[in-house]
Amino acid sequence: MPATLSELEQSNLDFTETVMVQEPEAREVVDPTERLLKHLDTVIDAIALRVEFGATDTRLWRLLAGFYLATERTVDYNDLARKHLVAFGRPLQIDQPAVTFVLPVKVNYDDVPKIDMVRSACASPGGAVMEFGAVRRLSTGGIVALSQLLSGLNHVTGMVQMRGLDAFIESIEAAIKSGQGTKEMQDLVSSYRSYVTAHTALREEYDAAACE
Repeated sequence: MPATLSELEQSNLDFTETVMVQEPEAREVVDPTERLLKHLDTVIDAIALRVEFGATDTRLWRLLAGFYLATERTVDYNDLARKHLVAFGRPLQIDQPAVTFVLPVKVNYDDVPKIDMVRSACASPGGAVMEFGAVRRLSTGGIVALSQLLSGLNHVTGMVQMRGLDAFIESIEAAIKSGQGTKEMQDLVSSYRSYVTAHTALREEYDAAACE
C-alpha cells in the first residue's frame, strides 16, 4: 500500500506561492509622423544603394534627388547630380509642374482663388496656371472676386498662365455691347485690361534684362 501523508502533515504543507506582480512594460509612444519618416528613411537607403550600384531607371534618381531637396541635404544632392552627369551624360533635372487653379462651370465668389494663394504659386518653380476652359457662367460674386484677383495680380511679378481667359472676356464684352452687361462686368473687363497692360510691361522688362 503506497505511503500517504497523515492529515497532520497535510495540514502543515504550505501551498502558497510568492507571486511577483510586475507592471506591464510601458510601450514607447511613437509619433506617427516620426514612424513614417523612419520608414521612408529605410526606403530611401534602399534606393540610394541601387543608385550607387548603377541603377539605370531614372525614376530612382529623381526620387532620391527630390528627397534630398525636401530634406535640405544639399551635399548629398550635389553628389548625386555629379554622379548622374557621369552616368547619363546629362544634368539631373526634376520637373516641377505649375500649380493649377481650375475654375468650375459656374464660378461663385469662393471659387476664385485668393491673391495670396496665387502669389505663392507664382513664386514656385513651376509657376501658376488658371484654367478658364470649363467656365460658362459667373455669379455676381464670382465676377467681383475675379476682378479683385486680376487687380491684385498687377503687383505680382511672377507670371500666371491664364488659359481660356481671353475667350471668356470676349464673351463678357459681347454681353456688354448687346446691352446685357452690368457694372460688375464692366469692372471685370477694366481689371482684365489693366492686368494685360501691367504684365505686358513686366514681360518686356524681363526680356530686356535677359538679353543684357
